[in-house]
Amino acid sequence: MAPESSSLKSLKAKHLKEIADEKLRDKNFRAAWEGYSDILQLGASGISACKLLCNRSRAYAGALRYTEALQDACSAVAINSSWAKAHWRKAVALRGLKRMPEAVQAFHQASCILKGDQECERALWAAIQRLTQEQLGQGILDSLTRSISQAGVPLQQVEAVSEVEMTEACYDLLRAEHKRKPRPGIFYGRYRTWLQHGICGPEAFVLRAQIHKNAKCYLQAREDAMSALALLKAYPLRRPACCPESSQSVQLRQAYSALGEAYMAESQHVDRDCSQALKAYMQGLDADPDCQDLVEKRTDAEHELSSEQIEAVMTALYGAGRYGIAQGGHVSADLARQPTFVVDITLTFPQASHQKFTNEARSILRRALADSAGAKVSGVAIEGVQRAKSGIRVALTVATGTDVLAAQHLVRQLQESAPEAVGGSQLEELMGPLDTGCTEAAVQGGTAPAQDSTNAAEHADTGNEEKSIVPAARPKLEMELPYKMYRLVKADGTLCERIDKHPFAMSRVYYSSSEKPEEVWAELADGSCRWRQTGSEIKIICLKVPSEVSSKDLNVSLQPFNIRVAHRLTNEVYLEGELERGIVPLESAWMHDHGEGEDGCLLLLQKMNLELLQRHWVHSEMWWPRLFRHHGEIAWDDYEKDYSDLPREVLEPHAVAELERDVVRQLEGADKDRREILQERDDLRKRTRQDRLDKMRFNTFKAHERQEQQKHAAAIATQ
Repeated sequence: MAPESSSLKSLKAKHLKEIADEKLRDKNFRAAWEGYSDILQLGASGISACKLLCNRSRAYAGALRYTEALQDACSAVAINSSWAKAHWRKAVALRGLKRMPEAVQAFHQASCILKGDQECERALWAAIQRLTQEQLGQGILDSLTRSISQAGVPLQQVEAVSEVEMTEACYDLLRAEHKRKPRPGIFYGRYRTWLQHGICGPEAFVLRAQIHKNAKCYLQAREDAMSALALLKAYPLRRPACCPESSQSVQLRQAYSALGEAYMAESQHVDRDCSQALKAYMQGLDADPDCQDLVEKRTDAEHELSSEQIEAVMTALYGAGRYGIAQGGHVSADLARQPTFVVDITLTFPQASHQKFTNEARSILRRALADSAGAKVSGVAIEGVQRAKSGIRVALTVATGTDVLAAQHLVRQLQESAPEAVGGSQLEELMGPLDTGCTEAAVQGGTAPAQDSTNAAEHADTGNEEKSIVPAARPKLEMELPYKMYRLVKADGTLCERIDKHPFAMSRVYYSSSEKPEEVWAELADGSCRWRQTGSEIKIICLKVPSEVSSKDLNVSLQPFNIRVAHRLTNEVYLEGELERGIVPLESAWMHDHGEGEDGCLLLLQKMNLELLQRHWVHSEMWWPRLFRHHGEIAWDDYEKDYSDLPREVLEPHAVAELERDVVRQLEGADKDRREILQERDDLRKRTRQDRLDKMRFNTFKAHERQEQQKHAAAIATQ
């Protein structure tokens, strides 16, 4: 058969497209996507493949087949990334899959292309409002990173924490700001503005300082606040469009407030400096005298200082200028004038790399040098790490204070036995051998550096990462992460909004299936499973079971105290463990529907609930604190409890007891109402009696007054 001509293909494609478009308008989605698929397979010219993919994506989305809709939308974006409709279809598919952070970014892309389009703006705002506070915090951190990189200010890294800790610190900030405030919260609106216009440099650094303060990176929070102040001081000469002049005083106040909070740190913290905090708060009040919050913070700082210290702060502050914050708050003025000594050290590790120079290696190196010099570990600073021809070169400084003999002793140790002076075999296992021939050490005289000031290498230009990498230290105190071993999600894996926990770790209990809240699942950190429980049942989603594996190839063993899910042919174990408590295998079941979430490999385990046989009235004892014995416990107040499916033998006595308590409560309420009515009647009787007595007294007084007037008139008449 002769192949069809291109003109015939075009006519056929146009005809099929008209039919598919009509089916799509009539919401016959299956016929619509089948029609668009036929056109794409036809490969006719004259019809945009991008438009066909977008239309088919719309048909898939209309049939709630969001995975296929997302695939077509992504293909359309790959063909034409400047077409707003392709990004819109991608956002709709992501929204249907409940991947809200990605949906927000896709709507934002469409909004950037169609500037001022009201429909895009509304869809973007609706998607932002559906973000959980944890997802919002992650989005804000991404915006911060972009804005700070565009600010043109070298990023000083003194302390650093993991991305998980930064997200948790940002969440703590959002939760504190949104507590007892109407939804959606102030940061939701700010995030929309930041997505559209970006964050100006000072605002970004202030927000970053607040987040680092929550992460207990107090030194890094100071650096961020000082960077914000440096930008604000330069704005009278060069002001970006995103920072209007009217907001400078507010931003100055916010920057000084963040700086003061970083200096205040925590009680008994080694980096706490109330004098510098008071100085920052005073300068913030100079910028915004009406800020009551700063007044309260200044008062708190003054309570930590003596009158002499407060007087010294005031003298230093108003003699230093309006924007002068003296760094080095931990070093007194007298000590700063004394001659001090610092040992400059350069070490070369031929077999090491930047990846091997871990936090453990840095700690061993700093501790060994401090012991060799008889100094504090805080006096050992890593100035920088550079790539050498082979390995890396590490530059350090060791401050020995006014003790020049200790500095000279350290130099001699490095010259005679350098490997032992820098950590010995412990460091060699991590970094490899030290090149003693390239080891350099020299004593320098000068002024003691402040503990909270940054190193010289950190103030250098960090743009050239090929030449120098400055490692950042961990904070001196670790922040508490509430979800290290698990996270709370929905059945499809999307994050749940965290609840505001009761101060006494209490959790609400539901005995009626009609009142049950949204199901909350605990997903383990290792990604092996996602599980939840009710009064009588345990549900487990085996996340590691591939969707393409058939049910007959799965070997699922459900024992009273053990479960095991493995591949029948390869013996690959997907889930295995000893259960926290017993189950009833005969009443348990499993299924595998080759999908995701509850449509994947799902185990339904019936609890034994032996605890209820002993004390049927104590329902909380049947609640499992963990799934497997080797797992960490799930916090009791993480989510609300569903007791609606407890055994009938347990629920019936509970219902009878609740009914009796309701009757007692009703009788007590009726008795209380009766007493209140009687009391009100008695009060009314007393008030009425008092009114009558007052009236009688008033009438008697009036009668007596009239008699006196008559007597007086009669006396005048007789005269």
